[in-house]
Amino acid sequence: MRAILICLPLLAACSPTPGPPAPQAESRAGSRAEAADDNVIGAPLEQSLDKARSVEELSGQRKGGLDEAIDGAN
Repeated sequence: MRAILICLPLLAACSPTPGPPAPQAESRAGSRAEAADDNVIGAPLEQSLDKARSVEELSGQRKGGLDEAIDGAN
């Protein structure tokens, strides 16, 4: 019994104290920040893909013009 009375206060003193609960507004702001982080990666990727499509289309047009010129020369 004495051991329990001695150990209990020691355990209570050594245990970590719980932090304050997170407010709801911060958790919502965190999810918005995560969505913004996704957009940071997604927006430049979409721009790069659009540029690649434009270059591919331009290359196709030039190849088509070259093919027409070669066919016209023959």
